Amino acid sequence: MSISSKFCTIGLRALLAVGLCVLMVSGAFAHGERAQLAGMRMRTVHWFDTQVSVTDLTVGDEITVTGKFLTSEYWPAQLAGLEGGVFLNVGVPGPAFIRIRSRLNGVPMVRSTRLEKGQVYEYEVLLKARVPGRYHLHPLLNVKDSGSLVGKGIWLEVAAAPGNEPFVNELETMQGDVINLETYGLGAVKVWHIIWLVMGLAWLLFWLVRKELFIPRMLWVQRAKDADENPSDIISRREFIVAGVFFAVTLAVILTGYLYTDAKYPTTIPLQTGFIDVEGTLAPEGALDIVVEKASYKLGGRSLEVRAQMTNRGDRPLQISELLTANIRFINPDADQTMPIFPDEGLVAPRGLKTSTDSIAPGETVVVSLLAADSLWETQRMTGLIADPDSRFAAMLFYHDDAGEQYYQEIGGYIVPSFF
Repeated sequence: MSISSKFCTIGLRALLAVGLCVLMVSGAFAHGERAQLAGMRMRTVHWFDTQVSVTDLTVGDEITVTGKFLTSEYWPAQLAGLEGGVFLNVGVPGPAFIRIRSRLNGVPMVRSTRLEKGQVYEYEVLLKARVPGRYHLHPLLNVKDSGSLVGKGIWLEVAAAPGNEPFVNELETMQGDVINLETYGLGAVKVWHIIWLVMGLAWLLFWLVRKELFIPRMLWVQRAKDADENPSDIISRREFIVAGVFFAVTLAVILTGYLYTDAKYPTTIPLQTGFIDVEGTLAPEGALDIVVEKASYKLGGRSLEVRAQMTNRGDRPLQISELLTANIRFINPDADQTMPIFPDEGLVAPRGLKTSTDSIAPGETVVVSLLAADSLWETQRMTGLIADPDSRFAAMLFYHDDAGEQYYQEIGGYIVPSFF
């Protein structure tokens, strides 16, 4: 087989591989939280009580995102944990907002932190609208070596400022200068882009003039190998000298830029890499002991069925009101009271939870069947549970007593898929 035939064969195989990857990835593409694996959403972070101060705003207006999350005790063993490093953030398409401040359990989140499993954390993020448009904003946690864990999204409408005034993001430096971060240093950015663009074009131009780009040289290397010759011999002395000149110029430009910047800005603070300590809080569990006996995900019925033994150790009857998993809320319509459903809140099944018992009396031990059923199982791509090699689930169970006191705790265990 000739060199050109080999090259064509390699090219066709590469194109076929890329096509297969595109077909495979297209099925997994989704928006926001749906893009994550079902098991990961169920067993990492339970986001709840997510709210925004306003949903309709104009450029320059501020918005506060608040809520809580419970870190799961059933964290997947193959996934890096929260102890390595976590940063509180928000997810939104493009630089549509700037973050002014963020807090986790009242602690300013100017750096990363470490969290504990099985703890409750309350967050607050203050943002300022920057670009007009319609955005789906998510709270999220950036976890080291695990990626982003996305919370429930909220739609926001950002209108242009009156008169289409440009967005201004001013702050005062330590020297007392007031600068606009939207334009500050933009000239230097342009200069550096031009420098490296010229360097790159000059390097490509050298090889274009010689008509010795990637494919010809690859063919020459292949011919040298076939002839048992040294492929490095195709590098001429002129090419070696030109490469050395480019390398020296690159180092000189970098060194000059460093010395110039250090002289122009003598007072600087390096990027901070330390961790901030944040104490978690325990979930407000009531006097209810829960032991999960079995759980099953029914593919045909688009439902999760959990059978658990529950013991009420308190002196008031308890009633189950809600099951939350993977950002989806399944509400018990027969409950006397439930956690509030906020305006325009998505991923809520108002009649999605059925229980086999109305309430659990004080001192009573009863086996309760919970059925969380709704089309959200399919639209939110939770059917991937049947393909999980570690078939387990986790969820938050909300309940209250007859005095109106609300409690919640995490339940979980092994889950068996059912196809019928």
